[in-house]
Amino acid sequence: MNAVASVMVTGVGLMVIDKRLLKLKALGGIYLTVAVALISAVINGRIGVIDSLAKWGFLIVLTLAAYEAFQRHGSVALLSALLTVFVPPLALQLLSVTAGVGKGNELNGELCFIGGYSHESAFSIIVLTFLYCACFLEQDRPKLTLVCAVAAIGSLLFANYRTSILAALPILAGTIFVGAIRRFSRSERPIFVIVFGVVATTLFYVSAIAMQQRFHDMYVILSNSASLLKPPAYYTDSDADLLSGRVILWSRYITAYLNGSITNLAFGFGPDAWKGVFPLYAHNTFVSALYECGLFGLASMAILFGLSFKRAFKVTYTRRHVAMCGHIGFLVLNLATMPLWMIEGNVLLALLLAYTLHAQRRWTMHHANATRGVNHMSGMKLISYPDM
Repeated sequence: MNAVASVMVTGVGLMVIDKRLLKLKALGGIYLTVAVALISAVINGRIGVIDSLAKWGFLIVLTLAAYEAFQRHGSVALLSALLTVFVPPLALQLLSVTAGVGKGNELNGELCFIGGYSHESAFSIIVLTFLYCACFLEQDRPKLTLVCAVAAIGSLLFANYRTSILAALPILAGTIFVGAIRRFSRSERPIFVIVFGVVATTLFYVSAIAMQQRFHDMYVILSNSASLLKPPAYYTDSDADLLSGRVILWSRYITAYLNGSITNLAFGFGPDAWKGVFPLYAHNTFVSALYECGLFGLASMAILFGLSFKRAFKVTYTRRHVAMCGHIGFLVLNLATMPLWMIEGNVLLALLLAYTLHAQRRWTMHHANATRGVNHMSGMKLISYPDM
């Protein structure tokens, strides 16, 4: 049902969006990734590329539809309306917490409260999207952002998915810091930075102690990263348990990739080639890209993220911090799960890319002259699109 619905959304979206938007340079990284996936599928004779293309098509259509909505209605009206979409999943989670009904994590058995959803990763990405929408509103509606951010943090903790908790930290830190410093005069800001640094360090230390057991694996990996670069056969039982089994899973994927032919090294084993070979997906976007599409796939994925950061850097100064932090958080998310292969992750990235395009410096400069203008002959709003 989800697959059919997403294909229908993609088809309807292609009919209603402005076709000129398909030429946006901001989509170049996505188009390159799709082209490499197609080449890999042809070389390896894999029909699984159809599923992959549907997901990329969904991402493109949703990004452009969201961008048009931002252009026509503005970020405040659109994001404020979108916040209401997250009431049902948050309410379902509240019911599960109240009733004490949780789901055991399939990798380590830890309890997750996700309101009846099938998997904690999908639910936590929904909550992360809620947090992103709230943080995008901070400059215009700070009180609403504060309330929603607190709710999102609590929800992420109950969902108990470490990857999403870590991915939330950059945009939270950026929003809180810049939102607070904006309320001080230039002469007072150095003092605020010192006080903020002390308070943030103290909170981080207290949180680290309180959640030491939950994030102990991160410390082990950072302190022994070199010793973990080995084939899975050499992993000890303690090594295999790191990050809920992710580290040895990555080792298995990389080892299988390195044992491939020259063609496999260049173009991988094809989209979705892990099915029937490994019991679980790679839980890392870059490891998966390397195995499925080879060095070219890994390079295309790196370019996709690199171009996204380049776009975020072009955002107008007052909103650049939240855009940059948003992309950093999404990168963190991709290091321990694969949001690009999930509908929820596509929704998050689509909103992030659309907001980034909307808030670009060029858009800000031309906003008054182009998009707010009215064609007196037709009464239609004029829309200006950057970097076609």
